[in-house]
Amino acid sequence: MKKFFVGFAIAWNMLTAIPIFRLHTFKESYMGFSCVSYGIVGFILGAIIYCINLIFQNQNPQVLIKILLFGFYTLSYGALHLDGLFDSLDAIFLKAPREKVLSVLKDPHLGAFSVIFGTLFLITKLDAFVYLNHLLFFVLIAASSRYSVIFSIKFFPYISQGMAKSTKYELKNYHLAVASLIMIVLCTFVYKFALIFLVGSVFFSLFFGFLLTKKFGGLNGDMYGFLIEVNELLMLLASVFFGKYLP
Repeated sequence: MKKFFVGFAIAWNMLTAIPIFRLHTFKESYMGFSCVSYGIVGFILGAIIYCINLIFQNQNPQVLIKILLFGFYTLSYGALHLDGLFDSLDAIFLKAPREKVLSVLKDPHLGAFSVIFGTLFLITKLDAFVYLNHLLFFVLIAASSRYSVIFSIKFFPYISQGMAKSTKYELKNYHLAVASLIMIVLCTFVYKFALIFLVGSVFFSLFFGFLLTKKFGGLNGDMYGFLIEVNELLMLLASVFFGKYLP
């Protein structure tokens, strides 16, 4: 149990900007358990947004409230995944030999592709969030997008150095099993057909992880953020367009 709670503290520290746990070192043998908690962290963040929305659901204008909620949500995780998204976009859209693409991936400066496509991404995601009628679905989206990325961490090569490399090394199949069981129980408590969200999210993560690996030869920490953000957007769009058909 100690490893689980320490892993949760590490995951919270990594994935949010809310100063509850402040761990400044990453402990060996705990990183696999931190991955178990990725979905739990997302579930908590989504639940916070849902509860705040309940407080203000009868206030007007609702569009402005949704925009402020979206901003608060982005602040709650310190725009960490968005940073990974923007850092990845230049390399993703660059048509050049792999060596050149990888050098662009390491460049901290934003290029034209990042600015253009990143802005379009944010506008689309904000619009989808505003049009999401059943905000309870957002709890599932925030949880499943973070949970599903651990499958890409596990099954695709890592092409950089740093903490994420040790995380991949320590992540075992039983961590995936435990994380899946926790997500099924938590999310089904919120929505009885939550398995639809979980399966769809894992599919998106593996599909885009495969495409990125095909282009770059593997993934890095920025791409994990990219996968989480793209996953959230696709799940938001699916919920907006097909949510009314869900039982």
